[in-house]
Parts: sequence; structure tokens; C-alpha cells
Amino acid sequence: MVDEEIDQRPPLSEVRKAYEDERFFQDDRAAAEYAYALAVRLREIGLLSEARHFAKECLELIESLPANSLEDVVSSRQTVGGVPLPDHFHDGVVRSRLADLLDAA
Repeated sequence: MVDEEIDQRPPLSEVRKAYEDERFFQDDRAAAEYAYALAVRLREIGLLSEARHFAKECLELIESLPANSLEDVVSSRQTVGGVPLPDHFHDGVVRSRLADLLDAA
């Protein structure tokens, strides 16, 4: 019998709630991180329309943040919503990692 990998990540509903909370409290960096996590996870399960929505949200949020120094873009967390964050989280990285979602019509 082959051991199945058990998804230890938080449910998508919790990640969505965290995203909404961060938007409400206007923490744009945290909201961008959660939007990134949602885009990645929704893409994994084939919910591409929703994934595109969160990819666009992520890019809009991250573009609104300062990115003038390394300190501005270094990730303070390793993972968000069960998704590893890039070491440097800025619009160029988001465009690169979510290109398939952002380029889709």
C-alpha cells in the first residue's frame, strides 16, 4: 500500500478569510501574500478563473507597496496559507511566478 500525502495546509476557506481580514485592516503586504497563496493553490486545483482573480489582486497590491530597498521586498515569513513565499516578494517576482494567470485573457 502506497502512503498518500496528506495536505497539511490550512483549508482554502481559512486562507480566503485571512485575505479578507488583511484587506479590511488595510495591511496591503499581508493581503498581497494571501492573494499570492490563493492564486497558487487555486491554480493547483484547476480553479483558474478564481486563481486569475487573486493573481491580479496580488499584483495590484504589491505594486502599491514600496520596493526601493532590499528591506522593502524581503519576505518576513516563509509560508502563507500553506504556500512557500519567495525570498524577495515584489511585482517582478509575482509577474514571473504567476505569469500564466496574469497573461490569460
